[in-house]
Amino acid sequence: MAKLFPFKGVLPRREILHEVVSKPFDSYTIRQVESRIKKIPHSFLSIIKPELEQGKRTKPDNPEAQKKSRMKYLDFVRSNILETATESSFYIYRQVKPDFVYTGLIATIAAEDYHNGNIKIHEQTLQKKEEKLKDYLKVVGINAEPVMFTYPHKSVIDELINRLTSTEPYAEFELEDKKHFLWQVSVNDIPELESAFNSVERFYVADGHHRSASSVLLADELARETEDQSGEASWSKFMGIFIPDHNLQLFEFNRLVRNASAPEVSEVIEKLSENFEVTPLPDDLFQPSCLHEFSMYYRNVWYKLNFKQKHDPLAEEVLDANILTNYVLRPLFGIQDLRNDDRVGFMSGLKGVTELKRSVDRAEFDFAFGLFPVSMEQFFKFSDEGLMMPPKTTWFEPKLLNGLVIYDIYDGENRNS
Repeated sequence: MAKLFPFKGVLPRREILHEVVSKPFDSYTIRQVESRIKKIPHSFLSIIKPELEQGKRTKPDNPEAQKKSRMKYLDFVRSNILETATESSFYIYRQVKPDFVYTGLIATIAAEDYHNGNIKIHEQTLQKKEEKLKDYLKVVGINAEPVMFTYPHKSVIDELINRLTSTEPYAEFELEDKKHFLWQVSVNDIPELESAFNSVERFYVADGHHRSASSVLLADELARETEDQSGEASWSKFMGIFIPDHNLQLFEFNRLVRNASAPEVSEVIEKLSENFEVTPLPDDLFQPSCLHEFSMYYRNVWYKLNFKQKHDPLAEEVLDANILTNYVLRPLFGIQDLRNDDRVGFMSGLKGVTELKRSVDRAEFDFAFGLFPVSMEQFFKFSDEGLMMPPKTTWFEPKLLNGLVIYDIYDGENRNS
């Protein structure tokens, strides 16, 4: 079984914490990043993109920019914008939305558990992206956004987390429409938490496949370079947040197609009817309500597509994302590779059916296809059996903050000097 480890977290100073933390970097435009850095110089975005303070823009794989990120991080520590905990601990994070509450434990996990199967994945990663992130991490040296793991919930863990979060939090703040809470677990409670999590056989990567894979690649590389195979080095672990399955949400990832030839509606329906029951809908909006049911929006009309073949819903070949690819995207549009075909777009179900429709109405895409979310049962089965889902199949919530809790894989060492 995998083991979770407490660590000395690096946290923003409490009174400015709400200004330091940021949303995931890719949720901003570059102009928004520039504006926030100018307005709040101690924003964590200044560490991610320090060159923007001088009005310069560089690529993420620029070695000099990466060194500046490490130096900026160390400057934040020296100036007490960021403070390093005096002793190792676990952290509990809670995000509250109007319709849901997410709670998880922030800890580190050994890279070795990735190799021995105690960490399960469900999505293929791109080797080039892994390598780039590994090189970035080697220079910058911090995990600032935890990999999101999940596991089948355990009552003993739920009860313990509920008790520990009944106390006053270390930090409480609002960011946009969400409330955020952070607790630092006391030293006396760490053994009980460690014992409770020992009942979890394995952890599943929900979000952050490339970040976890790159951390493991770096751990392997540094083990070779330093000839340290002990597994005790700080770089042999990486930071994650561990959220039970009933404390997160799993949304669908819908598909859109652009630059498609414009066949007649009758031709589209005829081809689809070979494998689907196709029903035009008078309603303005439609969202699939069960597995193997799809929506299609084309030329201002919604259609319900029910897959005719009946199979085990947990089988790989009848995963809804695979059904859509094998029976619609490939035969109708000639789309063979979802990773690299720029005619395909992806949209989180969190944005809603209205936004899916609007993307076609604005002529950004020609077709929109809606899916029903993957079930947690499917998610666990695919992960346990080593089956890979197509890219952009699952959208997990919550999305986490950057810079709330930081894991320094070099323990504050300035490796660039």
